[in-house]
This record gives sequence, C-alpha cells and structure tokens, in this order.
Amino acid sequence: MLVTFTLLLWAGTALKGLQLLRAPDDRLLRTVASGLATAAIAFTVGRHPVEGWLDGVYPGIPSLVRNLGMTAAFYLVLSFFVYSAQQHRRAVGEMLRHRAIVGGLLALAVLTWALAPAQVRLDPRAASYEGFGHATVFQALAALATLYSVFHALRHGVRRVRTARRRHLRIGLSVLVIGLVGALLANLLSVVMTLMGIVLSPQAPALTAAQLAYVVVILFGIPGVAFGLAYPIVAGMVAATPVWWRHWRQHRALRPLWTEVTRAFPALTLRRTIGAVRPWSIHARRYRRACEIRDGLVMLAPYYPAAEREDAEGTATTERCAARLREALRVRAEARADGSEPVGGEVATVLAPRNGGGGGMDADIRWLVELSTALRRGQFVESG
Repeated sequence: MLVTFTLLLWAGTALKGLQLLRAPDDRLLRTVASGLATAAIAFTVGRHPVEGWLDGVYPGIPSLVRNLGMTAAFYLVLSFFVYSAQQHRRAVGEMLRHRAIVGGLLALAVLTWALAPAQVRLDPRAASYEGFGHATVFQALAALATLYSVFHALRHGVRRVRTARRRHLRIGLSVLVIGLVGALLANLLSVVMTLMGIVLSPQAPALTAAQLAYVVVILFGIPGVAFGLAYPIVAGMVAATPVWWRHWRQHRALRPLWTEVTRAFPALTLRRTIGAVRPWSIHARRYRRACEIRDGLVMLAPYYPAAEREDAEGTATTERCAARLREALRVRAEARADGSEPVGGEVATVLAPRNGGGGGMDADIRWLVELSTALRRGQFVESG
C-alpha cells in the first residue's frame, strides 16, 4: 500500500511539474508541486533499497529526510492557503512569521540529529523509547514543527471550505481538511509517544496502543491531504476532456486544408516565439493551425475564379467553396511554377463561413473543418 501511495505521489509530482512548465510564474502551482515533491521524497527514502543505500552514504540520512520532508510538505500546504486567501503583502508577512518558527524548530532538530550517536540517527523513534536523550529531543522538535504547520494549515483550510463556491474545489478542500485533521492527530500522538517513551518501556501496552493509533491515523491523514490537493485538478482535467478531444479532432481534421495552403505559401507558417505558444498544447496548436489557414485563404484571394466571386460572401455551399478553393490552389501552383502574377487582381472578400464571421474563433474553426473535409473528399474523388 505504501509503495502504491509513493508511486501516486510521484505521478502527482510529475503532473504538477508539467503544468508548472506551462506556468512557471504561478506561485500557487509551484507551492502545490513542491509540496507533492517533498512528500514523495519523504516516502521514498524509507523504501528499500533507497533507505539502505542512503544509510550506507551516511547513517541516518533517511530518518532525517523523512522527518524534514513531511514537515516541509505540510508547511507548503500552509503556504498554499496563505497565498491563495490573502493579499500578497499580508501573505508575505504572515509567511515570514511561520517560516521563522518552523525553520527555527527544524534547525534545532537538525543540530540535535547531527550531535546524536550513529545508532540514534539511524532510528530516532526507536531510540527515543530507551530514555530521554538526543532522539527524544529530535522527535519532539520535528513533531512540533509539523504540528505547527498542520494546525495553521487546518485553520486556513476550514475558512476556505466555507467560502469556496466551485463544487470541485469545495470537495477537494473538504477532503484536504479531513486529511489535515488526521495529520494533526497523528502528530499529537507522536508527541505523546515521545513523552511516554521517557517513562514507559517499549513493550508497555499503552505505548503499543499509541503506536498502532499513530499508524492508522497517519495512513488516513497523509492520503487525505494528497487526494484533497489533487482532486480539484483531476476533476478539472476530467471535465476538460471533452473539450480536449474536440480540439484534437478539429486539429487533425484541419490538416488537409493546412497542408494545401502551406504548400501554396511556404512562408505562411507563423514564427514561434519562445514561450508564446506551447507546442504540447493541442489547444494552442489548433488555434495556430487555424490562424495559418485563415491567412492562407486571404493570400489566395487573387487566385479565385473571377466568374464566381459573387459567392465570396458565404452564400455558396461548402462543396462549391471547396471546388473554388481547389481551383485557386491549382492556379497558385501554376503561378509559382512559371513566375506569373495573379490572374484575377485584388478582391475585397474571400471564402467566408456561412455565419458571416459571427460566433468567434470557434465558429470559424468549425467552418474551416467543414471546408477541409470537403476539400479532402473532392481530392479523393478526383484521384479515384
């Protein structure tokens, strides 16, 4: 189960990383991606064979990274709530206070860990049951730092749930708050177990019960936090799937028309400015292809058959427009071959959608898809 959850954390991190490449200046997205990454690292260092390899590099590194990673993950959840709910200046001031407290506790924890004997660094939790010492102090400081982050994240999370309007966001935040409650209880149990280890033996029934409760609560809390963060994003992606599928089909359907137009005007392809168009986005590629086709149709205006220009206002059928377009492409190809000028001179209008251009870019693209399909159908008939 833990291995599966670790893999899911890495999958979520990869997804957020891809989204962050598209919007590197998005502070909230960067916070969520960092939170998932730190949680994934914290769970990974405790898995075989990574744990054994890191202990071989320096004894106790997995235990340190695991504790620091989980604290950092909850701190980043707190940061997400603070920056998403408050004005930037006020959020910066609040986070400075949180950073000072959490950073101070973690700095003391790292110092305690560094001064501890090797056997204590390897497993601070087990060593804390053997009496008060470095392990007890380390466990207490790490738990207090996490507890502080979880408590304030929970406080902000409850407020956000009350004000959230979108259904997906409200559900995700509700699950996140439930997960934070579990994490809060788990870290309270961690502090209690650390204190119990000072006066009780490791085999004491009360300590055993507390350990079992801790495992149950943490396995409930951490997935809840991760699921709560991921749910609004995944739900949004699922809701956007029909749009993505429609845009992909339109992009593909535009290819015959785009191929002919760019063959007629090789210099038509838009220059891609770095960062302006995301090459992996089907929405951007569809929009770009439609823009290039529209530019090409304008450039083909002088080549349309002169006797049929009364249909240029969009009154002709799609099949007739496709036939006129094939003729214009043929004339353009001849003109390129012999270097002659356009035969028809300038015209004021070109092939236009039947809606007269109303409906925006989506309507234009639907018309271009119809035109591309008719063009391909006519080419198939001619070749057959």
